[in-house]
Amino acid sequence: MKNMPNIFKFLLIFLVGYLTLSSLSYVKSARSVGVPIYNAFQQMTLNMFHPTVRTDFKSYEGPAEEFDYSIYIYSAQEYKMAANKRAVKPHVISNQNARVTAFGPFIMLIALIIASPISWKRKLLSLAIGSLLVFILLSMKYTALFDANMDTLKPSSSIWLSISNLFSEAFRTHEFLTLMIVPIWALSSFRTKDWKWFLE
Repeated sequence: MKNMPNIFKFLLIFLVGYLTLSSLSYVKSARSVGVPIYNAFQQMTLNMFHPTVRTDFKSYEGPAEEFDYSIYIYSAQEYKMAANKRAVKPHVISNQNARVTAFGPFIMLIALIIASPISWKRKLLSLAIGSLLVFILLSMKYTALFDANMDTLKPSSSIWLSISNLFSEAFRTHEFLTLMIVPIWALSSFRTKDWKWFLE
């Protein structure tokens, strides 16, 4: 690897990291560790942009093996006014597989950052900034999906909602989300001079 061009070093490290993390995502016990962390941050991000809708992300408790977490969507006003929160009926309940709908973009981002020719301090900073952007990206995906399928409850109109609806078809595809990770990684990781490394 010593005399290998830098671009090939990067691609090799990225590939090993991506395949390793992807393999771990198939392990149910590994997903069960990451799901509560994902749920907490994704719930906070989504609710921040939709004050009229309350969304709860919870670990899946049903019998089906393929699901890892559930998304409950309530009217924020109904939830706030209710004396017994457990009695409030959600407008939508959606069960999800974390490997398919949540972890893919993060696996791509982490593998790219690990392979990047920057210090570990900058890698951690890049991971923090990049993860925030991924949570926002996934929130736009959920917004586009649920706004199209909710008749009795809609998020309040906003630029956020307009953008989500404008690209609603794209946000429903995993390929689009994966493609968006590349500019997120580049913006959060690199300075202008860092790109010269790939040409050496």
